[in-house]
Amino acid sequence: MRAIIISSGILKEGCVKKFLKTRSEEVESAVEQAMRDRIDQLVIAMRSADVPDADTEALRAEIIKIDEEIRKLMKKLGDADTVLFEYIQNTVNELHEQKAALERKIRAKARKRRTVDTAPLEKPMKHCDKLSIPEKHELAAVMLEAVYVSDENGIEVKFSI
Repeated sequence: MRAIIISSGILKEGCVKKFLKTRSEEVESAVEQAMRDRIDQLVIAMRSADVPDADTEALRAEIIKIDEEIRKLMKKLGDADTVLFEYIQNTVNELHEQKAALERKIRAKARKRRTVDTAPLEKPMKHCDKLSIPEKHELAAVMLEAVYVSDENGIEVKFSI
């Protein structure tokens, strides 16, 4: 990957333009290594996301219990008088509200685990040395948001994935 490094020197009278000491080859290899590390992190995160966590399983078990209670109450509905009918109806409504709250928690947990399909990125990253410049640019455009280079802070890579 060829990097374009823009020095942020001030060009006013009396000021000297400052050039970075960091070479473009160093930036290229650092960015490439950061991209490889990021792919590895995403692959590991995707594998761990496949394993169900205990909290989610407990929430699903609660939902199953609530569904069973609702079914039991619905079976008794046919034999109920008006007072019992009203009680069953109120209880079923409360159980539906509890179930909806549990389902919202499960959806919120699922949203927190962001999964990225790494398959299209893994193969090009393994053969990065053999890619053409436009292919490297496409790969970088998919993965990177920005690369900051300074002599004081070094090389900082911000990912878009």
